[in-house]
Amino acid sequence: MFVPILLVVAFVLLLIFNRPETRLCRWREFRETDDVPWTCVHCGATVSLPRGQRPQTCYRQGRA
Repeated sequence: MFVPILLVVAFVLLLIFNRPETRLCRWREFRETDDVPWTCVHCGATVSLPRGQRPQTCYRQGRA
């Protein structure tokens, strides 16, 4: 009885926390400066953001 309920809860949580706008992005952070350059390993896109922020969207060409 609990297994189907847990499966439904897990599915709902996946729907809530799924971020399709960054699904293919694999961001890596380089902390040498105050403006932290993030580089996507998958597509090579780069973006500089203040320390503590993460990229929220994909910056690949044609997908901005």
